[in-house]
Amino acid sequence: MKSDPFSDITTFVRTAEAGNFTRAARMLRISQPAVSKAIARLEAELGVRLFHRSPRHIALTSDGEVFFNACRHSLTTVEDARSTLAGPSPVLQGKLRLSVPVSFGQYVVAPALHDWLTAYPGLEVELILTDRHVDMTAERFDLAVLLGEVPDSRLLARPLPPHRFLTAAAPSYLQRRGEPAHPEDLAQHACLPYIMANSGQFRHWTFIRDRQQFWHRPEGPLATDHAAVSLAMAQDGQGIIQAPYYVLANAVQEGRLVPVLRDYQTEGAPLTVVYEKSRQLSERTQCAARFLLALGTQL
Repeated sequence: MKSDPFSDITTFVRTAEAGNFTRAARMLRISQPAVSKAIARLEAELGVRLFHRSPRHIALTSDGEVFFNACRHSLTTVEDARSTLAGPSPVLQGKLRLSVPVSFGQYVVAPALHDWLTAYPGLEVELILTDRHVDMTAERFDLAVLLGEVPDSRLLARPLPPHRFLTAAAPSYLQRRGEPAHPEDLAQHACLPYIMANSGQFRHWTFIRDRQQFWHRPEGPLATDHAAVSLAMAQDGQGIIQAPYYVLANAVQEGRLVPVLRDYQTEGAPLTVVYEKSRQLSERTQCAARFLLALGTQL
């Protein structure tokens, strides 16, 4: 009897996602020899090698990469179609690959993941933290949160609320250097620049008061593309930091940092949940989008 080709394709896709036969077998709840046989059948049918194999690792060949990209999209479409017919509360299963900005992922998404994954135990999430604008198709992301303007009009975009920024310094720094009363005073202070991933440039600090806007180009002992590093430096009294509220909130509440220039407001670049238009009917995608959008209350 001829094997089910769709079953072999499912095995191939899950094996490519898993990165080895053992993990794929656990995901599919079949034996490792069954995984190997399914891949061998598919390679024989196609007349190409789909994987480079070593004793511990596998990697897609160039032919395997092309086949994987096409099959994964088709498999996702079939799974999503099944979920639309599964009733008002389908059991969500499968893998979701998400990309979110580093600080947003570390300080907002990560603390909320446990409850969300507990509510949907059938989901497997790959969470990539990066501030750069990922290529949704080439990098096989189901959803992303982008920082700044969305460059691709082919994506569906759902904005998060504006996120507040705070400017703060350690008590030891303020005792030593004094507190700035106006944004222009920052030129006399050590500030901690943040390097933007998409441009490689320092993020300018902005301040708004009575409809007037002030800009400051921070200069100081350390520039970094990771807010946690700037936070550690600021808490150690090495300079003034400007970062999202959710990054600094605990340090301010515990007295390790003190807000400065409190009469001025500042907002960061927009955060937007995006996904490809072909994914808009996917219940998994919509569930993840709702999860991410609900986190906007913490901005």
